Amino acid sequence: MAFDPISAVLNLVNTGLDKFLSDKMPEAEKEALKQQMQFFALSEARKSDGAFRQFVLEYEGAAKDVPQFVVVIRALIRPLFTFLLAYLDWLFFTGNTSTWHPEAISLLKAVNIIVLGFWFGERALQRSGIIDVLKTRAERDCT
Repeated sequence: MAFDPISAVLNLVNTGLDKFLSDKMPEAEKEALKQQMQFFALSEARKSDGAFRQFVLEYEGAAKDVPQFVVVIRALIRPLFTFLLAYLDWLFFTGNTSTWHPEAISLLKAVNIIVLGFWFGERALQRSGIIDVLKTRAERDCT
């Protein structure tokens, strides 16, 4: 379950008000104060979210302002990189691996893990055992 910071803050406000408000305070006043504090917390959360969006717009610009060739290049980076990696893998598995430099093989493994992590996620990599095998090899090579 994902962490929802706004709900956490609202629960914290309610708990804090229940603990620190006097028992002598009328229930109607307590409820009004709770609602005011919740409204304040929600409005502040919206302000910070809006400020972040405004920062992104100022930093990167609006999508309509980005030139079309930049949009195409952004869209092609990951697929082209993946196809290049697939080609290098094909060369590695179908060719003579003794001609490959050991550092090139290590780099190919690392890049494969990055691409697999992008396409299938970190959880899939952890469940497949690839990361555990690589950690074991790295520890063995260091000793």
